[in-house]
Amino acid sequence: MKKILALTILLAIALAACAPAATPAPAPTTAALKATLPPPPCSSTGQTVAPAASVPEGTKATITIALRADCKWSDGSAFTTKDIVGSYDIRWLQSSGTWNSLVDVVARNAQVVDFFVKTPGPAILDTIVRSEITRPYAQYGKWMDAAADFRKKNADRKSDDVKKVLDELAAFRPANAVVYGPYNVDAKQLTEAQFTLVKNAGGFNADKIDFDKVVVYWGDTLQDMPLYLSGDMDYSSNAYSPANLAAIRAAGNQYVVLGGPATNGPGIYFNNDVYPLNKKEVRQAFAYAINRVENAQVAFGEAGKPIKYEVGFTDVSVPVWLTPAQIAKLNTYDYDPKKAESLLTGLNFKKGSDGIWTDDKGKPMAYELIVPADFTEYLASSENVAQQLTKFGIKVTVKPYQSSERNNVHKAGKYQLSMDIGFRFTYFHPFVSYDYNLRPGIGFKNDPEGAEGARGMNLPYAQKTADGKAINIKESVDKLADGFDVEAQKPYVADVASFFNDSLPVLEMFERYLTDPIDTKTRVTGWLPVDDKIYKNNQNNSPVARQFLSGQLKPSATNKTKQFNTSYPYTQPPKANFNFYSADNIMQNGAVLTNFLYPPFTYYDVNEGKYVPFFAESWSIK
Repeated sequence: MKKILALTILLAIALAACAPAATPAPAPTTAALKATLPPPPCSSTGQTVAPAASVPEGTKATITIALRADCKWSDGSAFTTKDIVGSYDIRWLQSSGTWNSLVDVVARNAQVVDFFVKTPGPAILDTIVRSEITRPYAQYGKWMDAAADFRKKNADRKSDDVKKVLDELAAFRPANAVVYGPYNVDAKQLTEAQFTLVKNAGGFNADKIDFDKVVVYWGDTLQDMPLYLSGDMDYSSNAYSPANLAAIRAAGNQYVVLGGPATNGPGIYFNNDVYPLNKKEVRQAFAYAINRVENAQVAFGEAGKPIKYEVGFTDVSVPVWLTPAQIAKLNTYDYDPKKAESLLTGLNFKKGSDGIWTDDKGKPMAYELIVPADFTEYLASSENVAQQLTKFGIKVTVKPYQSSERNNVHKAGKYQLSMDIGFRFTYFHPFVSYDYNLRPGIGFKNDPEGAEGARGMNLPYAQKTADGKAINIKESVDKLADGFDVEAQKPYVADVASFFNDSLPVLEMFERYLTDPIDTKTRVTGWLPVDDKIYKNNQNNSPVARQFLSGQLKPSATNKTKQFNTSYPYTQPPKANFNFYSADNIMQNGAVLTNFLYPPFTYYDVNEGKYVPFFAESWSIK
């Protein structure tokens, strides 16, 4: 039996060997799954950040910033909240005014940081979410750790130990910059004539930008003009005269001039200690007697836009802060000499046979208008104002003086009329202007509660809005900058704007607009049309930087080197260095180029009236 079984098995094996090969199994009809790729650097996480679990004593509001995932510095180290906290520790050591508003800065983890604020307001908000630049712990960790230790101990920041650390920091001279943006300075291509920003492949949005390098020529308008005329300049933010712009346009239709508000401009300050300049009707007469359209054109050409609303801050931000009904009530003071005459005769002023007006006390209306001699456009504006008012019958003589004396002259009130910065918007909030043109601020323009000889234009704080509501300017300006709730601030802005428009403590003349020529064909394409709403934003929230960093701009088909040419009067070697804490560092070159290396957490968009996340994943206030 065993023999039969064995023979059977052997026979089966033999038959199998002789059989044809088996038909292979059919291949799967679906493609094999590809390996999952890691997310690109600085990708969005979609995370939702809860409020801080614990809040230190004295905190009135908390600003929370959440970072994107896997952001890297150019040296390969991770961009984390450790860099942010360390940067603010050094700010504390430097006695930065930022810390007057902060209780603490605390990292929850590598991606979320809380700023505990004791005095909420627009200035600290702008600093935290937009303007402050984070430095790398990998490069400055030694000093960040020392600063953190000093802060923990609440050390005397005027001590020799602190001074020693700060001196060492200032003397530091690294070989290269460490950045997190899509470009970095090439230390080997830094000369007196130009330097090159090269692609930082792991930087924020580098994968969206098609330019391999940015060439930055040294210089201002004088040095730029030959480059524009030869077709070697794509964009520059330097100031160009009407003659410059005409020459650039004549060089070819590829050139277009970008506008957009610089959010500052001149205004006439009236000394309230000089009769009758303390009367609002007289100031209103000045407004009607001056053709501001003509004045802007004479002073600045197409770069000057006459102020329309006369509320004490930039026209472009008026719709953000005032309702349509409130705007409709504003007096635009269109040129109307007849109304000016009516206002003066209503005060019992008379126009003499010599054509000069006299006030109700019989004194001729003749005044001196001072202006900084080296403020070229302001000087041109002043001379035109003098011509117009003298023709009307108010004799005005222009007196130039050294701009280095501006603060002293204004604080002491040593003028009758003064042409100076009438409004400013370093960040988009009316407080910036009102603290400057109605209170002591940084320009010492008005301090009626100050000592004798230090009251500026001496405009009383007790005033009334156009409809007769009593307000205190000082208190109202404080309240319109109190906290982070914009809606709660708007009623105070409306009150001060109404008063300003009715009383004209400062007669705003025009707003400076940018005149930035761009070459739209030679090397760069993709520019948004000049009438796009993005250009309503000022240089601090640069429309050019935003277009470039988002990948909106593209190299032209003929731009084989994929380069972008621009200019800036940067610090030249041998002074130029790579220490961000040095005043002579090569990384900070205006709002546009600095953003190429250090994109801001957010940009403020005037069209949306809010800070929009950019480098940051998100931000919030609690």
